[in-house]
Amino acid sequence: MDERRWPQIQPGTSACYRIVVEGELSEEWSGRLGGMRIQTSSTDNQPAVATLSGQVQDQAALMGVLNSLYQLRYKILSVNCEPCNGANENSTTKNQTLGEASDSR
Repeated sequence: MDERRWPQIQPGTSACYRIVVEGELSEEWSGRLGGMRIQTSSTDNQPAVATLSGQVQDQAALMGVLNSLYQLRYKILSVNCEPCNGANENSTTKNQTLGEASDSR
Protein backbone atom coordinates (compact mmCIF):
# COMPACT_ATOMS: atom_id res chain seq x y z
CA MET A 1 0.00 0.00 0.00
CA ASP A 2 1.29 3.45 -0.89
CA GLU A 3 1.31 5.16 2.53
CA ARG A 4 1.90 8.55 0.92
CA ARG A 5 -1.52 8.43 -0.77
CA TRP A 6 -3.43 6.76 2.09
CA PRO A 7 -1.53 7.51 5.31
CA GLN A 8 -4.58 7.00 7.56
CA ILE A 9 -5.31 3.46 6.30
CA GLN A 10 -3.12 0.91 8.06
CA PRO A 11 -3.97 -2.80 8.09
CA GLY A 12 -5.38 -3.93 11.43
CA THR A 13 -5.99 -0.40 12.76
CA SER A 14 -9.14 1.67 13.14
CA ALA A 15 -10.11 4.41 10.72
CA CYS A 16 -13.01 6.80 10.24
CA TYR A 17 -15.35 6.49 7.28
CA ARG A 18 -18.26 8.31 5.69
CA ILE A 19 -20.57 6.02 3.72
CA VAL A 20 -23.36 7.44 1.54
CA VAL A 21 -26.29 5.27 0.45
CA GLU A 22 -29.42 6.00 -1.53
CA GLY A 23 -32.59 5.89 0.56
CA GLU A 24 -33.80 6.66 4.04
CA LEU A 25 -32.12 4.90 6.94
CA SER A 26 -33.23 5.27 10.55
CA GLU A 27 -30.76 6.00 13.36
CA GLU A 28 -32.16 2.82 14.96
CA TRP A 29 -29.96 0.80 12.56
CA SER A 30 -26.78 2.29 14.05
CA GLY A 31 -26.16 -0.73 16.29
CA ARG A 32 -26.22 -3.17 13.37
CA LEU A 33 -24.02 -0.82 11.35
CA GLY A 34 -21.02 -0.66 13.66
CA GLY A 35 -22.36 2.15 15.82
CA MET A 36 -22.01 4.64 12.99
CA ARG A 37 -23.91 7.93 13.17
CA ILE A 38 -26.71 8.07 10.58
CA GLN A 39 -28.15 11.21 8.99
CA THR A 40 -30.77 11.16 6.23
CA SER A 41 -31.40 14.09 3.92
CA SER A 42 -33.65 14.64 0.93
CA THR A 43 -34.62 17.30 -1.57
CA ASP A 44 -37.75 17.68 -3.66
CA ASN A 45 -36.04 16.63 -6.89
CA GLN A 46 -33.71 13.89 -5.63
CA PRO A 47 -34.17 10.61 -3.76
CA ALA A 48 -33.31 10.54 -0.07
CA VAL A 49 -29.66 9.94 0.84
CA ALA A 50 -28.38 8.55 4.12
CA THR A 51 -24.88 9.34 5.36
CA LEU A 52 -23.20 7.03 7.88
CA SER A 53 -20.10 8.34 9.61
CA GLY A 54 -17.84 7.12 12.35
CA GLN A 55 -14.87 5.02 13.34
CA VAL A 56 -14.59 1.32 12.55
CA GLN A 57 -12.15 -1.07 14.20
CA ASP A 58 -10.52 -2.33 11.02
CA GLN A 59 -11.25 -3.14 7.40
CA ALA A 60 -13.03 -6.36 8.40
CA ALA A 61 -15.47 -4.27 10.44
CA LEU A 62 -15.89 -1.91 7.48
CA MET A 63 -16.77 -4.90 5.30
CA GLY A 64 -19.33 -5.94 7.91
CA VAL A 65 -21.02 -2.53 7.64
CA LEU A 66 -20.94 -2.62 3.84
CA ASN A 67 -22.28 -6.19 3.75
CA SER A 68 -25.14 -5.22 6.09
CA LEU A 69 -26.06 -2.32 3.82
CA TYR A 70 -25.95 -4.68 0.83
CA GLN A 71 -28.19 -7.20 2.61
CA LEU A 72 -30.63 -4.38 3.40
CA ARG A 73 -30.61 -3.64 -0.36
CA TYR A 74 -29.23 -0.11 -0.13
CA LYS A 75 -27.44 1.32 -3.15
CA ILE A 76 -23.97 2.34 -1.93
CA LEU A 77 -23.00 5.63 -3.55
CA SER A 78 -19.61 6.29 -1.96
CA VAL A 79 -17.20 5.34 0.81
CA ASN A 80 -14.83 8.01 2.16
CA CYS A 81 -11.86 7.35 4.42
CA GLU A 82 -11.32 10.26 6.80
CA PRO A 83 -8.81 11.28 9.44
CA CYS A 84 -9.92 10.49 12.97
CA ASN A 85 -9.61 13.37 15.35
CA GLY A 86 -11.37 13.53 18.70
CA ALA A 87 -13.32 16.72 18.06
CA ASN A 88 -14.59 15.93 14.58
CA GLU A 89 -14.29 12.43 13.12
CA ASN A 90 -16.24 13.41 10.01
CA SER A 91 -14.09 15.72 7.84
CA THR A 92 -13.67 14.21 4.37
CA THR A 93 -10.24 13.88 2.79
CA LYS A 94 -10.26 10.77 0.61
CA ASN A 95 -13.02 9.39 -1.59
CA GLN A 96 -13.41 5.94 -3.07
CA THR A 97 -16.56 5.85 -5.20
CA LEU A 98 -18.02 2.38 -5.40
CA GLY A 99 -20.68 3.21 -8.01
CA GLU A 100 -23.55 0.79 -8.08
CA ALA A 101 -22.34 -1.77 -5.54
CA SER A 102 -25.83 -3.02 -4.72
CA ASP A 103 -29.41 -3.01 -5.97
CA SER A 104 -31.72 -0.07 -5.42
CA ARG A 105 -34.22 -0.35 -2.60
